[in-house]
Amino acid sequence: MDTQEAVLELPAASSVVARPQTAFALAIFLSAFLLFQVQLIVAKQLLPWFGGTAGVWNTCLVFFQLLLLAGYGYAHGIMARLTKPRLVRTHIAMLAASVALLAVFAFYGRSPIYPSDNLRPETVTSPAWHILMLLSVSVGLPFFLLSTTGPLLQAWFTHTHRGTSPYKLYALSNLGSLLGLLTYPLFFEPNLSLRNQGRVWALAYLMYVSVCVVCALRFAQTREEDEVGPTVGQDGVADVKPQIGQRLLWFGLASCGCIMLLAVTNLICQEIAVVPFLWVLPLSIYLLSFVLCFHEKPLYRRGLFHLAFALAAVWGGIEFLQGNRVRVLAQIGWFGLLLFVACMVFHGELANLKPSSRHLTSFYLHIAAGGAFGTALVGLVAPHIFPSTWEFQLGLWTSGLVVAVVLWRDRNSWLHNHPRWLASAVVLAVLGAADYIGVSVTILHTDPVYLHVLLGVTAVVTLVLIALGPRTPGRRPILLQMAVLCGWCLFGMLFWLQVHREFNRAVLMSRNFYGVLRVEYDQPIQEHHALLEKHGLTLHGAQLQASGSRRKPILYYGPSSGIGLLMLNRPASEGATTGENRRLRIGVVGLGVGTLAAYGEPGDYMRFYEMNPEVVLLAKGEQAAFSFLTDTAADTDVVLGDGRISLERELTAGTPQKFDFLAIDAFSSDSIPVHLLTREAMKIYLGHLRNDRSILAFHISNRSLDLTSVLAGLAEQYHLGLVRVLSLAPEGEAEIPSDWILMAADPAALKTPVLLQHAKPLQLSRPATLWTDDYSNLLHVLR
Repeated sequence: MDTQEAVLELPAASSVVARPQTAFALAIFLSAFLLFQVQLIVAKQLLPWFGGTAGVWNTCLVFFQLLLLAGYGYAHGIMARLTKPRLVRTHIAMLAASVALLAVFAFYGRSPIYPSDNLRPETVTSPAWHILMLLSVSVGLPFFLLSTTGPLLQAWFTHTHRGTSPYKLYALSNLGSLLGLLTYPLFFEPNLSLRNQGRVWALAYLMYVSVCVVCALRFAQTREEDEVGPTVGQDGVADVKPQIGQRLLWFGLASCGCIMLLAVTNLICQEIAVVPFLWVLPLSIYLLSFVLCFHEKPLYRRGLFHLAFALAAVWGGIEFLQGNRVRVLAQIGWFGLLLFVACMVFHGELANLKPSSRHLTSFYLHIAAGGAFGTALVGLVAPHIFPSTWEFQLGLWTSGLVVAVVLWRDRNSWLHNHPRWLASAVVLAVLGAADYIGVSVTILHTDPVYLHVLLGVTAVVTLVLIALGPRTPGRRPILLQMAVLCGWCLFGMLFWLQVHREFNRAVLMSRNFYGVLRVEYDQPIQEHHALLEKHGLTLHGAQLQASGSRRKPILYYGPSSGIGLLMLNRPASEGATTGENRRLRIGVVGLGVGTLAAYGEPGDYMRFYEMNPEVVLLAKGEQAAFSFLTDTAADTDVVLGDGRISLERELTAGTPQKFDFLAIDAFSSDSIPVHLLTREAMKIYLGHLRNDRSILAFHISNRSLDLTSVLAGLAEQYHLGLVRVLSLAPEGEAEIPSDWILMAADPAALKTPVLLQHAKPLQLSRPATLWTDDYSNLLHVLR
């Protein structure tokens, strides 16, 4: 049958596929929806095992991106190598195997997709590799099969719906992903426990498997003659085999998108973290750009988005130089805008480079490979080679080069065909940015007046060229190309200046799985110079540097804070003899710089629990930057590891610590470890207290979250007395406002004269709520 005959038979073939087309759309939508739902469900399940840090989410993203690559490779391989009957049998058998595996997990575990407690690591030396292993065991096969759906069913679609573009299904897939991402924190998480989330997900997966089998059987019924198509499909893409250059651009553009996605996620989760769920924003923007670019009527326009990309990048680079002087919400707005226009450029150019449907699986395989490369680069490699989140600057700079290569290869792009005034306008913009950041003084060491004169001349030339003919084409593209190159170099200079300034301000910078730590000098705190430890914008602690002030507890831990009042007005420990009645055993979850050790007295024992080894190195040892642990009169120990896991392990070993005070100090950051506020965690804390008069102290000073209702729920669950010490205007030296919740099984322990004077009964603005390892809802505690 020749091509003309195939085209003439198209209506007859299309008349019988209305219902199968719906099946294909439903299967692809469900697979994408379930892909992102399972990422969120399983990541939340793993948080209590690995300390609840942003690194857990980033590692999950790396795993899912790598498995997505494997799924795309599987789809491309079986379409190219297997006969149709064998292909269908193989895929249906794998779907059946995944259902059987879910059934086994549901029968023997708490949920079909919940990792077994037997897999929980006793010690975690390499968190990332443990997470990858657990994900492989718990959701590896179902996720792998879901990841194959997009390219595989779109390839089947081209056989069953000859002449119809499959790329609209790609937009539908990304829409499903976006809805799966957004509905989880807004609907599923607040209303369902983790166990029930897994069960609902498994039921939806069974529906997906059923629809996918229908699509497979429909594909198996297609005749060979139905698969012959025209050389140009209805999507207008010629059936030409992609060359190596085009394939490299698929890979490069996909890499740029994922590098920017994870880099912005790192900055928001680890550097800013103003409100919970903010990590949803970058991923939502990323998926939205795919939807808009691969829609039947794509919204991507080169001129508009390239201009927006350049402006956002340069303006953002200038604002980045100002660091903490830029308001947090302004930084978030810029990050979101820049990521959106950047992803629109990357994915818009990807859509322009898409091949005919015959090479569809190869196209998606290259996209997945590029995404996996970019994700691994940021999620696994960057934390080991960069002391700060410099992958953002480097990724943004190199992505500009990738886009320039795309434009260079396209002889119809504005880089080759443009109005003659555009070159001088780009030069004007480059000179203006250079003048704004002070290149004349800081780099060229010349009088700025020369640059000002050059700016004026260039502005006049640009206006004259526009007046003479705004549409007159330029005759020498090399002028614009050189101007763009200069702009790209200036852009790199912007970020080099930022990195240089960051190095100069910091006494020390370190980075690992848990984030970026900076030690730097601050402006005088009430006329006393201090050394600060910061995690992003979160202040972990500080120490005054004057010789007579180094042992003074400051910030949230001063004498008028809740913990300060407890430590300075300590009760006698049970069983103490005369002269020993002030010796206490004190536990602290969250080391910081070790400020609470300043309250230690001879005979006291203080045990700190800290999961970040870099924090321990800064507070203890010969090269420590802070000396609270060294200077204290108390005996101290530091237990490395997640506080809850370490405390639980000690109880299991039969060695409860019998603390008089146990302080939980891990909620200053807005990216809080939820697993430290659950019913199960509270049971562990209570198991380590000496008696009913021992006191639990929770530090809940937080800009965005009101945790009082959660702590009230825990107190009700365990019948504990509770008071709040809210110090809004502390009078102590270098103190700042703090909020502490104190609990004890014997309410009389909280009715000492000092606490009666400063503490107040808790007044809730919302009903008390009980969090468990199976259920928590951060939306409920937003201020």
